[in-house]
Amino acid sequence: MKNKSNIKIFIYVACLFLLLHPVVLLAQDNGNSDEEEGTSDLFELDAIVVTASKVKEPVEDIPKHVTVITSEDIQASAAKNIIDLLAQESGISVRTASGNDKQAVIDIRGMGDTAASNVIVMVDDLMLNTPDQSGPSISSVPLEQIERIEIVRGAGSVVYGSGAVGGVINIITKKPGNAPCAQVYSSYGSYNTYDNRISFDGNVKSFNLNLNAGHYDSDGYRDNGFFRKKDISAKSNYVFNDRFSFNASGFYYEDDYGLPGPVSKENVRSRARRVKTDRPDDYGETTESRGRLELDMNFDKWGTLSVKRGYLFRDNRYIIGFNPQISRNDQEDKIDEDTRQFDLNYVKNYFLGGNLQMFQLGIDHYKTEYFREERSDGPRKNSETESFGIFINNHWSVNENLMVNAGSRYNNYQGRFRSDERKLFDDVKMWVNGDTTKSEWDNSAYSIGFTYSISQKATLFGSYATSFRIPNVDEFAESEKGLSPQEGVHIEIGGRRQFGSFLSMSVALFDIRIDDEIYYSDINRNYDDRTIRQGIEADCTVYPSENTRLWGTYTFTKAAFDKTNATIPLVPEHIVSGGIHWQMISQLALSVSGTYTGSRFDGNDTNNDRYEKLDDAIVFDGKLTYEYKSMVIFAGINNMFNELYSTSAYSEQYYPMPERTIYGGIRWTYF
Repeated sequence: MKNKSNIKIFIYVACLFLLLHPVVLLAQDNGNSDEEEGTSDLFELDAIVVTASKVKEPVEDIPKHVTVITSEDIQASAAKNIIDLLAQESGISVRTASGNDKQAVIDIRGMGDTAASNVIVMVDDLMLNTPDQSGPSISSVPLEQIERIEIVRGAGSVVYGSGAVGGVINIITKKPGNAPCAQVYSSYGSYNTYDNRISFDGNVKSFNLNLNAGHYDSDGYRDNGFFRKKDISAKSNYVFNDRFSFNASGFYYEDDYGLPGPVSKENVRSRARRVKTDRPDDYGETTESRGRLELDMNFDKWGTLSVKRGYLFRDNRYIIGFNPQISRNDQEDKIDEDTRQFDLNYVKNYFLGGNLQMFQLGIDHYKTEYFREERSDGPRKNSETESFGIFINNHWSVNENLMVNAGSRYNNYQGRFRSDERKLFDDVKMWVNGDTTKSEWDNSAYSIGFTYSISQKATLFGSYATSFRIPNVDEFAESEKGLSPQEGVHIEIGGRRQFGSFLSMSVALFDIRIDDEIYYSDINRNYDDRTIRQGIEADCTVYPSENTRLWGTYTFTKAAFDKTNATIPLVPEHIVSGGIHWQMISQLALSVSGTYTGSRFDGNDTNNDRYEKLDDAIVFDGKLTYEYKSMVIFAGINNMFNELYSTSAYSEQYYPMPERTIYGGIRWTYF
């Protein structure tokens, strides 16, 4: 088995060399071709990214595969939510049990069923990942309020600690503007779907403020598939002087939704029966509040210091398996979460050997109080977890072409868990506290990487890193004795290249090996077998003219168990995406995109021999946009060829995705 793995690694490295070899030759042969290709670059090869290290740095200095999605990309895209948008990016597959962005899972580099715990999702540096298995609340982030999305693939445990295994996604919302501005957004579409939003920017001298609110209501494409949500938020910043600035934000969100459940293999292939449900009364509702305070200090030659404090409060009520003979209140499961985050980041730039170097020190602390009550007569889970981490990063510019990055982290985790039972005393039910179980682990992670500039527009990169993930509270609640954190080793090598203002491409090869990976069968436990994920990610953008942009991505992922070579469930081997954005005239634009997702094994088929695989699928979306002065009118079609497909299935119980969806709307901006 080891020889086969070594052969695969050799093949991947050979493929990378073949892909980049013409780039190297072109860079060597053309000499000063960068200056001769013109100055009208249409690419952001030197885009600034903050997610990789919590420090602003150009993409070229990051030894990982990085993607930046801008607000302009979002408006041009035919995607109707974040899930649709991310599904077009290389290395990413998405799953949803509801057909919308509620309870959706973002999977980077083939994490499979536990991707919600192995991929970190953040909003403005505040982690959205929950302490249980429900995953980050992606649906609470309005697409219209996003300024940019930064995707950093691969291990990020040095900077972000537990759970940064497949990658990190940082959603950055729009900053308050420097001038008064108001925007109204409204759309209507299939399944009686309304989406309305209003926002306002204003300022008084050095104080800037953004207010926005939204309301979404949809019947859903399935019976009992309704989804309603609303939110309101405020974001502000105040600049004291050149050295000190203060940022604050607050967000409130609530939703209620139906839970139609899965359908059988026979019904999922029928257009009439796949929309039905045998759970017409199952539902859930959520309220969530988030807050963030940040103080940035610039001490000039002594460096910069950023101090952040974040809060997340979540209340979730739901019924699964409704019984009409029992009152609703006696059937509700309840979850309450209170998470508090502290983050300190110190950065010192200095010159050594005539080159600019960087030293970074980070400290983070997370504390969560978690409570889950399973119906009125079920157990009550009480958990309190606390994590403290400290990390160091160094960026060394060896010369003007070569940069080396190295970092390490120490992390301490403490958890206290208790399961209470309701017992009968003199005809009165009372809670009786159970025994408290304690867990404590010390974990470490480290990374080393390099970037080498072949020319101004061609960069090679590589990295070696470790990762870890600590079991979440749900996994502790029902676990095999001796459940322990998982640990991984990650190797990545790749390159980025821009050919003038015509073509931009990037390619990355990765190898991930995880020991003691945490999974669930009848109980949560660690795999005895090591898991291996190897693959290639490629992105390409072409501008055949100033008015036309073509793009494409390809992902190959081989996710398997080391000894048996069985494929890890719910991980497609091949994903291909592509599209075109055509500015037909100055006011009219057309966007069309398509994504092919290969077949994948059933979520409960770890041996690949029990259940039928999920079918592969090709889904096309389109959007037409007309802009007149401060008004934008748009119309779109998702799944335009009415493909029948599912992204999740367990024991051949499928969660069907929506059929063709049509929508239209207007965006009006007033300055």
